[in-house]
Amino acid sequence: MRKVGSVIDIQQTMRYSVVSAACLLAGLILIPFLNWQGLHYALATFCAFCLIAILGFLAHSYWTFGVERTLSSFVRYVSAIALNLPLTIVLIGIGHDLLGTSVTVSTVAASAALFLWNYLTARWAILQRLPGAPK
Repeated sequence: MRKVGSVIDIQQTMRYSVVSAACLLAGLILIPFLNWQGLHYALATFCAFCLIAILGFLAHSYWTFGVERTLSSFVRYVSAIALNLPLTIVLIGIGHDLLGTSVTVSTVAASAALFLWNYLTARWAILQRLPGAPK
């Protein structure tokens, strides 16, 4: 069993950061582009989410964690990252409305919290093994 903080964990965290940054950038490009092409922003966001979820899962499975992709890990991954939208709204609301910070500061704090959330949930979703399942 390896220790938390091992070289492998640090490498995974760095690779996770690269893939996540690419997914964030893809969303920042796709949503306005699809909206510019005539899709309502809600539909553009949904389409971007679908594409980025697939690409993020593939990249995290192959490069970040180096494991075989399975349908069950894909379902867990999508389920985990689907919580991003309501979590973002709630975290910004807590920071801005309850704690009195600016929307900018609340957004940065929410993004930082979601970075950790997404790392932990992606790791859980992709690396999760059922009891007795082959490694």
